[in-house]
Amino acid sequence: MDEKILCVDDELNILLALQRQLRKQFHVEGALGAEKALATIEREGPFAVIVSDLQMPGMNGLEFLAKVKEVSPDSVRVMLTGQADLSTAIAAVNQNSIFRFLTKPCSPEQLAGTLQAAIEQYRLVTAERHVLENTLRGSVKVLTEVLSLVHPAAFSRASRIHRYVRHMAAELKLSNAWQFEVAAMLSQIGCITMEPGTLDRIYTGEELSDEENKMFAAHPAGRQRPAR
Repeated sequence: MDEKILCVDDELNILLALQRQLRKQFHVEGALGAEKALATIEREGPFAVIVSDLQMPGMNGLEFLAKVKEVSPDSVRVMLTGQADLSTAIAAVNQNSIFRFLTKPCSPEQLAGTLQAAIEQYRLVTAERHVLENTLRGSVKVLTEVLSLVHPAAFSRASRIHRYVRHMAAELKLSNAWQFEVAAMLSQIGCITMEPGTLDRIYTGEELSDEENKMFAAHPAGRQRPAR
């Protein structure tokens, strides 16, 4: 299967044992400790499932999985630990949206079943997001095509903003960059209701009548005249 699983523990022997146990069924990688795991996620992600030990030096499993939720929100998080009590389990599930909490020793069948269920959850989440993205992108495409026909100058401005936003999102490594790109493409959509001559005067910095100022003030993306 294509989905990758990352196992995180501070004991090398446990990591190697997990990889040996699971490698025939899953694509498994290991990271020794939370800091190395975060670097691995950034370098080699996305991972469908991330399995973490609880007691680790520097950053424990709860702290680590909370960080994972920020940097890789689609990844399904599983806690596998030999030291746990009920309050810890409840905190793990409630605070960090952990999919499963497993205690050692965990049978191979139980672990494999949990990972398979986690992968299915990952597929469900990503499939829903892809449907949403594609549907929204299609709607945005129609709207921007209308804008390009009615007001080419406004469409050109939106396209430039889109390029800037896409570049910034890539530099900042934003996880939901598509949302910002969609917002950029729609930033000038309110101009559809304006007269072409008014837009030309706005973009060239000419004086506007009171009525034109009022119309432009109603534009959803702007309360001031755009910079020349």
